[in-house]
Amino acid sequence: MVKPVGKKRKDRSERDVRKEILYTLLMLIPPGLVTTYGSLARLMGLNPRVVGRLLAENKNVIIIPCHRVVRSDGSLGGYSSGGEKVKKRLLEIEGVRFDGERVDRECIIDLAAMLI
Repeated sequence: MVKPVGKKRKDRSERDVRKEILYTLLMLIPPGLVTTYGSLARLMGLNPRVVGRLLAENKNVIIIPCHRVVRSDGSLGGYSSGGEKVKKRLLEIEGVRFDGERVDRECIIDLAAMLI
């Protein structure tokens, strides 16, 4: 079955709006802190995996700090611009503390709780 052209454009537009909202939320996370995929998902009414997929599409990793998003257990999760080692190093440079391979709980903020 072929999708109507109008439907495809609407889906793309909604995706673009979601990305814009998500990338704006990322700008609220200060260096030295991170938030979780789940926190962002709650703010946006999405599944955390959808948040992860949208973050993977970030083409401006220097400007849009998608590396400041981790899993709820403090593990890093993916990073499309160099993998977990690069993500961890960026976070360390910004002052995020680690307990082994997980982000120290004191460095994780619940962005949803702060904004709602």
